[in-house]
Amino acid sequence: MSEKHYLVSGSSRGIGLAISEALLAAGHRVTGIARSTPALHGRYEHIALDLSDAEAVRRALEPRLKQTCFDGLINNAGAGLFGSLEEFSWAQIEASLRLNLLSAMQLTRLLIPQLKRQARSDIVFIGSESALQGGRYGSVYSAAKFGLRGFAQSLRHECAGSNTHVGIVQPGMVRSDFFNDLHFGPGPDAAHALLPADVAAAVMQMLNAPDHALIEELIVNPRQHVVKKKPRQ
Repeated sequence: MSEKHYLVSGSSRGIGLAISEALLAAGHRVTGIARSTPALHGRYEHIALDLSDAEAVRRALEPRLKQTCFDGLINNAGAGLFGSLEEFSWAQIEASLRLNLLSAMQLTRLLIPQLKRQARSDIVFIGSESALQGGRYGSVYSAAKFGLRGFAQSLRHECAGSNTHVGIVQPGMVRSDFFNDLHFGPGPDAAHALLPADVAAAVMQMLNAPDHALIEELIVNPRQHVVKKKPRQ
């Protein structure tokens, strides 16, 4: 595959960092968006932005799109919010939906006119097992991920007339700092959690698909589903 240029949201850690590393290792250019700058080498450019600030994202990216041509968008940024619904304020619910759903929709809206003009382009969303089955204490997070899945499915039809491939990767529990501030996490054994590189490999599979073969959705789970509760702070 020839060199391409991808925009990756949430590129500074976890799955986003692993995706950026995989793209760079494959000889591509990466522009990453995150609040903090990762220690990446090669053809990587960083844009320090808070993706929950939609207006700041628009102001930063619109001028770049006049000068930079992207071949793909990897919508990865997100954060967990778990607990009983009544535990959360209106502001917390809005912030969670803004980061986990609206930021991906808005980034896609910014890039899609350019992507549709490309000979081949890709839009990949990083979803979650929470998009497939709602679970206890996951109402807010699942709402965002269910929405993301529906958005990807609808967008796929919108892009049917162009060679813009739209897909979503639905990972189970990934051993990363996603769980740092949560009251649970994957079990301790290797079989209890994916690694960020496993999700990155699924993304690369989508990007490497031939033009005639669209990989719409990949579900990647650890071999064993084991959740370990943490002591409440």
